[in-house]
Amino acid sequence: MNRRSVMAGALVALALVGCKRGEDKGGGGGQGKARSGAAVGGMGVMLAGGPAEDLRVTEDGQFATYLTKTRKPTVEGIPPQMRLGTLNVVPVTGGSPRPVGDGVTNVPGGMLFTPDSKHVLYLTGYNLANQSGALHVLALSDPSAEPKKLGDSVGYFLPSPDGTKLAFVDGGVLKLGPLPTGPFRQVGGEVSTAEFSPDGKTLFFKRRLAAAGGLLAVPVEEPAGKPAEPRKLADQVGDYVLSPDSKRVAYQVRNPALAGMYDLYLADVPELTGRKVATGTTAFAFSPDSKWLARNDGGKPEVPGDLYVGPASGEPGRKVGERVKELAFSPDSQALGFLAKYDLPAGAGLMGVVALPDGEPKLVGSRVPNFTWGKDGKYVAFLSRFLKPVYSVDLMLYQVGAEKAEKAHPGVFGYGFAPGALVFRAGCIREGRACDFKALPLPREAQAQPQIWLQGIYSYKLSDDGNRILATSARMDSDTFDVAVYDVKTQARKTLDQGAQLPAYFAGQNDSLAVYVLKGANAGVYVAPAQP
Repeated sequence: MNRRSVMAGALVALALVGCKRGEDKGGGGGQGKARSGAAVGGMGVMLAGGPAEDLRVTEDGQFATYLTKTRKPTVEGIPPQMRLGTLNVVPVTGGSPRPVGDGVTNVPGGMLFTPDSKHVLYLTGYNLANQSGALHVLALSDPSAEPKKLGDSVGYFLPSPDGTKLAFVDGGVLKLGPLPTGPFRQVGGEVSTAEFSPDGKTLFFKRRLAAAGGLLAVPVEEPAGKPAEPRKLADQVGDYVLSPDSKRVAYQVRNPALAGMYDLYLADVPELTGRKVATGTTAFAFSPDSKWLARNDGGKPEVPGDLYVGPASGEPGRKVGERVKELAFSPDSQALGFLAKYDLPAGAGLMGVVALPDGEPKLVGSRVPNFTWGKDGKYVAFLSRFLKPVYSVDLMLYQVGAEKAEKAHPGVFGYGFAPGALVFRAGCIREGRACDFKALPLPREAQAQPQIWLQGIYSYKLSDDGNRILATSARMDSDTFDVAVYDVKTQARKTLDQGAQLPAYFAGQNDSLAVYVLKGANAGVYVAPAQP
C-alpha cells in the first residue's frame, strides 16, 4: 500500500514528545495535548480530547475518523456493539478535529473512505428500521470543505476502485456518477447491492428478492448522446465473482429442481451472455491472474460438490478434489488449496493442494477448519485438530511441491504470514487474552524452532514492510489494553501507552506513526511515533 507523506515538522514534534511529557499538565482536549504521570508508556500526543469510539484510518494513513457522544439504540435484537454518534475527522499529523455529522453508525457500510483516501462517505441520521440514512461526502484534504449531501434514504453505497465514481442506492433506486457531487444518473429500481468491476468500467448490481433477485450490469461511462441501458444476466441470482482482469463474471442461478441449490453460470464482458458451467455449486473463484476458474460441481444440500479447475473461459476442467467446500488460489496463481471430504457438522476437511496446470492433487492434513496462503505462493499454513494423545489445535506448514506438511507449533490461536516468516499466537492464557507471539523463519531450516517475538499480547498488526509490529496486551485491572511497538530486526520493544481500546493502527509515511484511543481520565485520540 502507498502511504502519502506527512509533514516533517510534525514528525520532529512527535520525536520530542518524550522530553515534553513531564512538562505538560494533561489537558482535556485539543491538538498536541499530552498528559503527565504515566509510569510506563505515555508516548502519545493527543489529537482530540474526550471519549471516542470506532477509530478508523484512511488507506494512506493521513486522516483518522472516530465517533463521539455515542449511544446504544434502544431497539431489541441489534448487535450489542452497535452505536450511533457524531462522526469526527482529524489529520494524524495534528490539526483541529472536526465534527462532520450526527447519527452516524459504526455498523459495516455506515462509513467508508474512498480507495484514494481523498473522501469520506457516511450516513447521518441512521434509521434502524429501514437501515438507511442521509449520504454525505467530505473532501479530507481541504480543512475548510463542508460536507455535501448526496441522498436522503441511502442503504448502500460504494466508491469505484480508483475513487472517482460512486454508486449508491437511495430509496431503492441505484444512482451512479462522479465524485464528489455528481451529477448522478438513475440506473435502476428495487436494487439491493452493487459492485464495480476491478477496472471500474462496468457496474454490476442485484435487485431485491421482491424484484426476482436479478443480476444486471451497466457501463459506467455512457456513450455520447446515448443513455446506457442495464443488461440482465439472470434472475434468482445468488453470489457472483468478477475476474481480476474484468473480462468475465461467474454467478450462481437458483436451481428450480433442487431446493436451496444453485447452478454456476459464466459470462464474458461486455457481451454478458451466460452459459452454465456447473450444477450444485457453493464455492467458486477465479485465479489472481484470471487464467483459471475453480468451482465445485454436483453438490446437494448436505453434500458439497467435487472440485474442478479449468480455464477461466469455462471449458471443462479436471477433477482435483472430492466434496470440497472451501477453496483458494495461491497469490501467484501457481497452485490451488482446498478442503476436501468436508464434514459440514464438524466444519473441517482434508487439506488439499494441487500445483497448476497439471500437478497431482495432494492431501496433506486432516480435520482442517481453515488455511491461508503466504504472499509468495510457496507456502500454505493451516490448523489441524489432533485428537491424540490429547486434543490440540496445531499449526501446520506445507511447502508447495513437498511430500508432506510439517508441524509448526502445537496449540495455536490465530496465524498468518509476515515477510520471511510464519507468525502466530500460542501459549495463551486468560481465555486467549494473553499469548506469546512467535515467528518461524522461512524457508525453514532442519529442526528450526519458532522464535518468541512478544509475550502476553492480545492482537497485532504488521507494518507494510513487515519490520515492525503494533501489538496490544489486555490489562487485568480494566477492559483496556496496552499498546506497544516491536522491531523485528533489533528485537526492541516499547510500550507506547496504557489504557487503550481496540483497535490501534499504523499511520503516516512508511507506517511511522501509531494512532489509538485512550479511555479514562486522559480519554482521547492519540498519535505516537511507531518506533521502539
